[in-house]
Amino acid sequence: VAERLRQLITDGTLVPGVWLNERDLCERLRVSRTPLREAYRLLASDGLVMLLPKRGAQVIALSAEDVGNLFDVLAVMEGLAGRQAAERATDAELQQIAQLHRAMLDAYAARDIQRYFEASMGTHVAINAAAHNPVLTETYRRLNMRVQNLRYKSNVALGEWSAATSDHEDFVAALLARDGAKTEALLRQHVLEKRDFAVNEARARETSGD
Repeated sequence: VAERLRQLITDGTLVPGVWLNERDLCERLRVSRTPLREAYRLLASDGLVMLLPKRGAQVIALSAEDVGNLFDVLAVMEGLAGRQAAERATDAELQQIAQLHRAMLDAYAARDIQRYFEASMGTHVAINAAAHNPVLTETYRRLNMRVQNLRYKSNVALGEWSAATSDHEDFVAALLARDGAKTEALLRQHVLEKRDFAVNEARARETSGD
């Protein structure tokens, strides 16, 4: 149930700041209130929802400053993961990353944003895992979870989507060549470009009062 709620938050069905309606979600997910409330607690621990006594659960709306800070840290973490993956990944892990990248390109060609996002984030997660740094992986998972909806939304704009695809081509190629320094630099730049889009989205939401 928690995973299904995460997906609804990621794709924007449940927008930042919205209060979660238990009755509606129970009907949508076909579950009772007990597992739904347990899912709320799991999402709260991930920083995706806020639980308020007697008021229920609300999807957390990050401020523009929060978004900028999160992406700044993620840029460093993704860059480090790229460099360490270039140094430590097995050949099999690099093959898996190449396969995920090809799947992402196929989805982009088909303009299938859901499939694209799954393959795109799958590539990032696989690179992180190939770094063989458990502390990095756990910290990255928790922080990245908080901005999944913004990373997803950035691909809705065709210009951003095209640029992100081109970025992937570059840093995956550098990784497969085991060029750690280049992979690190390209991944950091890629995430910082995502930051700029995400911060603008957060500012627009703050300005509109949503």
